[in-house]
Amino acid sequence: MITVTPLELMGADDRGSGYFWNCNRTGDFLVCYRNAGSSSGQHYHEGKSDNKNPEVLYLFTGKAAIHWCPLGGQEIVTTEITAPARVEVPVNIWHQLVAITDCCFIELNSLEDVQRDSIRIWREDFEKMINVKP
Repeated sequence: MITVTPLELMGADDRGSGYFWNCNRTGDFLVCYRNAGSSSGQHYHEGKSDNKNPEVLYLFTGKAAIHWCPLGGQEIVTTEITAPARVEVPVNIWHQLVAITDCCFIELNSLEDVQRDSIRIWREDFEKMINVKP
């Protein structure tokens, strides 16, 4: 199961708003801008990289949908996310992010973490896998 947590509002006034967010990780992270309708992911992580166990991202602007299913699961679940929010994806959960609007998020991992610990299964292939009847 993925976890989506709205960020805690620190305060708001005529200048805008501020939110608290916690980062207990260090190193290089990915800042991602996605256009509405675009897709990212279509993979899962095995936990080979500490920064992908779990995968943590912060959606800072926009709205997105996370499509996800545990390995061995029977259906893909869709969870909508509205910024600002923290998203946590445990290992062995196939997932895909689809931008509903233009959005911006930070992944608390490096490109090397992605390369070391991402098993890509395209959605069409994943759907075939979970729809196999014994």
